[in-house]
Amino acid sequence: MGLSTNKMSRLWVACAAASGSMLAAHAVHAANCTSLPNPIYVTGSSAVQPFLAGLGTVLAAGSNPITIVYKKQGSCTGGDAIVNDTKMTGTATYWTASSSVSGETCDLPTAGLPADVGASDVFWTSCAGSGPLPSNVGDFFGPVEVMTFVVPKASSHQSISAEAAYLTFGLGQAGKTPWVDETQLFVRNAQSGTQSEIGTAIKVPPSKFKGIDSGGSSGVLTSVSSATNVDKAIGILSTGETDDARDKIKELAYQHYGQSCGFWPDSSPTSFDKMNVRDGHYPIWGPLHMFAYVDKNGKATNSNALLLIDYVSGAKELQGANLVDVTIDAHLIPQCAMQVTRTSEIGALASYQPAAPCGCYFDKKTTGQTSCQACTNDSDCSTNHCRHGYCEAN
Repeated sequence: MGLSTNKMSRLWVACAAASGSMLAAHAVHAANCTSLPNPIYVTGSSAVQPFLAGLGTVLAAGSNPITIVYKKQGSCTGGDAIVNDTKMTGTATYWTASSSVSGETCDLPTAGLPADVGASDVFWTSCAGSGPLPSNVGDFFGPVEVMTFVVPKASSHQSISAEAAYLTFGLGQAGKTPWVDETQLFVRNAQSGTQSEIGTAIKVPPSKFKGIDSGGSSGVLTSVSSATNVDKAIGILSTGETDDARDKIKELAYQHYGQSCGFWPDSSPTSFDKMNVRDGHYPIWGPLHMFAYVDKNGKATNSNALLLIDYVSGAKELQGANLVDVTIDAHLIPQCAMQVTRTSEIGALASYQPAAPCGCYFDKKTTGQTSCQACTNDSDCSTNHCRHGYCEAN
């Protein structure tokens, strides 16, 4: 998996409240989830909400509207919904064509509903006590999600090593790192994909993290950004949250075990190109996992699950919408822009050549620049294919 000189030169390296009555009224007037147009029920990862929001608004705007009904509970809960047929209950989020990322609220039946898809940031084997996936459950990959360590914007810290992260989140005050105040370590819980993936990277079991369970990604973001002792506060988030909050927080460059320097997910702390993820230098990432029941050939048996998986994986195009744009706008990386892949949590990297690459388009959309030739069809490219308006290598 060698890197060309021009790619290496691009790397920037870092070494070193509503009232109770209002809530009650909202609950009374929430929609019935089952009455929404063509609902597809999804539960699991909280980090995936910005992506589902973008996809949900697009699907709701179609000539035959589809509604994503989403229950945010944590990645391992998403896997459990399919593996153990655990029902979705309570309230859920859905999106119309004009919804914001936060969406609208609907009520699920009291007896609960089975999920069509369980969404997770991590492989099922990363969830405590999970064991292997049953033969009737498939794991379908979506776009790449990236997990990071974050500190307040005014913090003097710029980077963190795997060893320092282990001491901080594994030992807390006893770790004697710059982050010794355990009340200022803002984390998730053992069901969180963000915590499971970062825990795998730094060798701290997700159930053993020191710190305060912030109740979700938005809670971590709020706690870190509002911390008054800026050099003591640290949290864990995905770039789905951090990229839109760089005025409040900053990502730390991360130096993995065996690396001599730290890397940001992007080629610099101010860019959005995810270059260090895409070429394998930044290690804490993995695909969005979509769990669903499958037949003996590995095909999703639930028609709603199959439809959503085909859209998310890129196997099916959505007329009138560019799902690559939806993915990029949610600060995820479409598989077609990746140069490396892996088959286990924080596992070994292998070189990857997408069947229909979109790296040139990804560069242009996230940085405003690309070295690739613009095109309108294959005839404009000498030996390459025209994809998303640019000549790609394949």
